[in-house]
Amino acid sequence: MQRPFWHFIQSTRPVAAGMAVASLLALGGCGSTDPTLYSLAPVPAAQAGSAGAGVPAVIEVRTPGVTPSLDRQSIVGVQDDYSVTPSAGAAWSEPLAPMLGHVLATDLQQRLPGVSVFAQNDATSAPAQGFVEVEITRFARDATGIVHLAGNLSVHRAGDPEHARSVPLALTVTPAGSGMRAMVASLSQLTGQVADMAAAGLQALPPAPQPALHK
Repeated sequence: MQRPFWHFIQSTRPVAAGMAVASLLALGGCGSTDPTLYSLAPVPAAQAGSAGAGVPAVIEVRTPGVTPSLDRQSIVGVQDDYSVTPSAGAAWSEPLAPMLGHVLATDLQQRLPGVSVFAQNDATSAPAQGFVEVEITRFARDATGIVHLAGNLSVHRAGDPEHARSVPLALTVTPAGSGMRAMVASLSQLTGQVADMAAAGLQALPPAPQPALHK
């Protein structure tokens, strides 16, 4: 006896539903690929540095301020005047602000031998005698491929913020390639240039104020 057509439809529904679920799972698996993680790295100074007698003996690099459009796990690949474009499949290996602070501290230590340099929140028993503060507003390529680091740098002695030396940051470099690794290498190079500027600023600070003599 021939089965009704509605019975044929009912018997095929479980198969169709199973195929649909399998397709969704396959699509979900394709989209769950882990991103490649990248880290900034210290860059050696172009020439051997030396700390002058007036440089604070213990320097704290405070955790940089990073504009919210850059403060994300996904790496911003292109940052132009009117757009911010994260790179698909590329992420920072740790939060950008503390990573940038630690790399900057390592860079600065290389440029000021004999001085103790540490990043904010690092375990240390010595109180800071000088501070390095950085604000970052641009940290990516532009549409033409040039890599930018922009913001502001300030250095000052502990207890003497009114004599801080502050300079704007507007640094650029042409990367060696078009990939993400080349961009991160360029950002590391620019961070090293910020350390060069911080070392120069610390060496140019006025002498530490002398404590008042009580009669």
